[in-house]
Amino acid sequence: MRCVINRFRRREDAAPANAHVRDFHRTLPGYEPTPLIRRPVLAQALGLSELYVKYEGPRFGLGAFKGLGASWALHRLSQLQPGTIATVSAASEGNHGRAVAWAARLQGISCVIFLPSHVATERVENIRREGARVMLVDGSYEDAVHRCDAESRERGWQVISDVGYDGYLDIPELVVEGYGTLFQELEDQLDASGWPQPDVVLIPGGVGGILHAGVVHYAHRPAGPRVVGVEPSSADCLTTSLESPDGRPTVATGDGATTMACLNCAEVSLSSWPAIRAGVDAMIAIDDRDAEEGVRLLHRAAPGDTALEAGTSGAATTGALAALMRDPWLRSLRDRLELGSSSRVLVLCTEGAINRAEFERCLSG
Repeated sequence: MRCVINRFRRREDAAPANAHVRDFHRTLPGYEPTPLIRRPVLAQALGLSELYVKYEGPRFGLGAFKGLGASWALHRLSQLQPGTIATVSAASEGNHGRAVAWAARLQGISCVIFLPSHVATERVENIRREGARVMLVDGSYEDAVHRCDAESRERGWQVISDVGYDGYLDIPELVVEGYGTLFQELEDQLDASGWPQPDVVLIPGGVGGILHAGVVHYAHRPAGPRVVGVEPSSADCLTTSLESPDGRPTVATGDGATTMACLNCAEVSLSSWPAIRAGVDAMIAIDDRDAEEGVRLLHRAAPGDTALEAGTSGAATTGALAALMRDPWLRSLRDRLELGSSSRVLVLCTEGAINRAEFERCLSG
């Protein structure tokens, strides 16, 4: 595990959430807020006062939060370019591609998704069931991004990407804006339950989209909470970028070998990095064994608790929290984040157990 406190952190005013986003999501078939679950026994075991889990497994029947961003981005583009979008495309490790395919199907638009050839079969078939054409690309997620960009330019397809890169920065901002619904739900759920606000929030990294949405949301709370991003040690672009001398986007140092498939990203989204650099309090890069422990901790619920089925990408935040609270070598980081017996922690579990074979392997470990 590698941990970095953000020395570039600064409080900045952020634009208020766009209320039209959640209003739009409420019109979509299958919309309902995903659960916010209190896990008191696990909190006690980790030496915390409270632990909340925002669980995205049920989202739109897609198994992950990504439908919020893809649907809103396509909706806004269709408003701005009425009748001009015949085919949309995206590169993905699985979840974003499925979300774009689903959003395109709802609008009756053709869809092509580019995936690295190593993606699990379940993820490929999920996308095909949404009616999309799947293009498998030899290489990494970044190779799929480059192939998607080149072919889409050549064929006139509209790219709906959650990663910003040179020449493509605006649409990922719409995707991130769509994720705002998740955080608005959280606020409503905490208020309705009468549960205190968290002191620390752990959010998965990846290219940075959902972390971007989180730091923007919490920028409206000047007293906190502290926001911590989590990513694989082998795909550590956010952590490495924070470690760089001037805090510029920096390619991951790892080899990309990880079970956290949807966090396996070597390059940060250029459209998300400025907000993350200004707003995240720390980054934690974890090993696969930590994420796999997170899967087990979420599933092995105490009597009366909900047993959650999560993929390693979604459970990475829980695994990171467990390691952070248990490892005596991480005491200094705990102290910097003011984590202890009175702390209330929220973890975002961003995906369900989509890859069932991987899920079962984690439980048997």
